[in-house]
Amino acid sequence: MAETKQAVLTLTVTALAQEMAMPIVDACRLVGMPRSTYYRLSRGYQHYRPVAEAIPHRERRQPAALDTHERATILSVLCEPKYEDKSVVQTYWHAFDAGTLACSQRTFYRVANAHRLVGDRRRTRTPRSPSPRTPAVATLKPGDLWSWDITELNGPSYHDRYYLYLIIDVFSRYPIGWCIETYISKKRAVTLFTDAIATHGAPTVVHSDNGSSMRSTDLINALESNGIITSYSRPRVSDDNPFSESLFKTIKYDPSSPDRFDHRDHARQWTKDFLDLYATQHRHSGLGRHTPASVFDGTAHLIHAQRQRALDAYYAQHPTRFRQPPTAPPLPQPTGINTHLLSQAG
Repeated sequence: MAETKQAVLTLTVTALAQEMAMPIVDACRLVGMPRSTYYRLSRGYQHYRPVAEAIPHRERRQPAALDTHERATILSVLCEPKYEDKSVVQTYWHAFDAGTLACSQRTFYRVANAHRLVGDRRRTRTPRSPSPRTPAVATLKPGDLWSWDITELNGPSYHDRYYLYLIIDVFSRYPIGWCIETYISKKRAVTLFTDAIATHGAPTVVHSDNGSSMRSTDLINALESNGIITSYSRPRVSDDNPFSESLFKTIKYDPSSPDRFDHRDHARQWTKDFLDLYATQHRHSGLGRHTPASVFDGTAHLIHAQRQRALDAYYAQHPTRFRQPPTAPPLPQPTGINTHLLSQAG
């Protein structure tokens, strides 16, 4: 059946090319046929033999590839102490002129890259510490995991900046606490968390990035005194703190967000109004179209049941309008920071 279909497509491409003076490439694109397949069938190439399970290109053994001894020679050259202060290219030409190597520069660099021996090789540079462990924290209910960060808001002039400190509950995306200041203060962060814990209780984990305010001794002591575990993003990895970053983008890209705030009280009032509406009115896509407030206070399941009753009644009135009975969006599911790593570990 597949061969018949390909034969028909081949004839169609040929007819289009001859009768409509259409280039082969355009005719192939029009009928959805690869150009290489058309040429193979139309010209009757006999050397092609399709296989049931093709071997990926990277797993094939190339006749011209380096053997094990040659690759070992390249690695030994790269690791020689006299070349540690030289770049890969410089190392190659020094070794080549010394008669140590018999490969191309590109091959030499490819082997070096495969073993992560490229980049800054100077011993005078401070050695990099091992990459911090990727944070992985899961949350099953509101109040387990908080995320927080600080972002800039534009003031009345180019040089004026206001700083929004914001704590959110990760499971519900509910704004736990916030403030706006004209400076970044470690003490202000401690006060913000002290008030939030007094109002909502202590979470199990607080996650943040690696800013100095986040890692301050005063804040860590305040959190640990409440039995809270601290978690931090890796340096320069914004994806490790996605919930705070996502809400910051929502705030700044909202159509009502001013390009610049006239003064700090203006910024505070607008942020208060926005976060109030966000918490109580915004039907969040990640929460089954429930609001952060309903998930945080535990009333989302009542709204979910109400929605399902309404859908059931509508389906009973007009069953022919549906292929299957409609269901309300599901309740929020467990989430967290890099939870895929936890599933892999499990």
